Amino acid sequence: MDLKSFLQPPQREGKKYDLAEYRFFTFANLMFIIALVIHFFLIFIFLNIGLPIMAYVNIFSVLIFLFAIYLVRKHLNFLFSSILASFEINAHAALAVYFLGLESGFQYFILLLVLVVYFFPNLKVAVLVTIFSLVHFIVLLILFTERAPQFYVSAATIDLFNLFLNASTIIVIAVAAYVFRYVVDQTEGLLNIQYDRAERLLRNILPVSVGERLKEKEQLIADGYPQASILFADLQNFTEFAGSTDPEYLVHTLNELFSSFDDLLEQNEVEKIKTIGDAYMVASGLPQESSIHAEQITTYALAMLSAVKDFNKKQGLDFSIRIGINSGPVIAGVVGKKKYAYDLWGDTVNVAARMETSGAPGQIHLSDNTHRLISDKYSFTRREPLKIKGKGLLQTYFLKPG
Repeated sequence: MDLKSFLQPPQREGKKYDLAEYRFFTFANLMFIIALVIHFFLIFIFLNIGLPIMAYVNIFSVLIFLFAIYLVRKHLNFLFSSILASFEINAHAALAVYFLGLESGFQYFILLLVLVVYFFPNLKVAVLVTIFSLVHFIVLLILFTERAPQFYVSAATIDLFNLFLNASTIIVIAVAAYVFRYVVDQTEGLLNIQYDRAERLLRNILPVSVGERLKEKEQLIADGYPQASILFADLQNFTEFAGSTDPEYLVHTLNELFSSFDDLLEQNEVEKIKTIGDAYMVASGLPQESSIHAEQITTYALAMLSAVKDFNKKQGLDFSIRIGINSGPVIAGVVGKKKYAYDLWGDTVNVAARMETSGAPGQIHLSDNTHRLISDKYSFTRREPLKIKGKGLLQTYFLKPG
């Protein structure tokens, strides 16, 4: 097993680890391994200077840190393992200062503990360990500043202990800094991923410019457009299809077809407003105004008819689509607090819906308003004036294919 895999949490069936657990696991393993190595070398140093009791203490310390590593790796027990390690460091520092005096520098391991304990999960325990450790550090300074050590060692040995302490301090701080940098990088990466997801979701719900205004905390988004074109499309025979197929296939089929409509939006510079059951609503000339909105939406309508034919051929189905278009002034805005909805209102929208319902399968039915804007670009079939609810008799047209 390499170090990288050793520092990864063990796999648990049906359990995914979050970033915090990875961080705690990695840091705990590194700290306990470093502490184990430090105490392992101290065994031989104390034996070499003739202080076997401290060598035995360090053997016990090695066992404590091995047990702490076991607790973390097998049970992700950060609480008990960190308390156990904190107790060991404080007790070890007190015994070392008792035998060797303050000049040995072992009391400063307590201050290192105060640094690293905040990398563990339980903040309350970290605060309690900090308070206890700082009080313990002050007590050691008071008790042993004037008191002679119980075991005499040479100045060279004191220098060795100080060198050992300084090296250990550098290693611990370097590891803490590495873990901090790792956490920052991982957190920034996750934030960027979540930001991108939120951006994509917002773009799928709202027009880009409207989404930007919402992010700027604009309280009310309501715009009036003097000229825009609205399209409603409705699938024929879909109700019968829905009653004779299973839900999964139904949703899959509708999603495939509507996704093909979505793919046509950008290239035709039209804006999807919403779907209503098996109906599809788009607009052109908003939120970015356009002088050719009627032409854009008519081109899109023709592309929809072609997409339905391709879909039927591919899926072996027999759908047809009825399309209605109207042009005129429109009010657009965002409504809702929990689920934003960008919607359109006005007489232009109502007439566009009537154009769809009074149209014919496989036909693009246009109002006179839209016809006047594109009459020189397409061929039309003039219909007898239709009585439209709320509007009376209106002149309408079918767009000729080709």
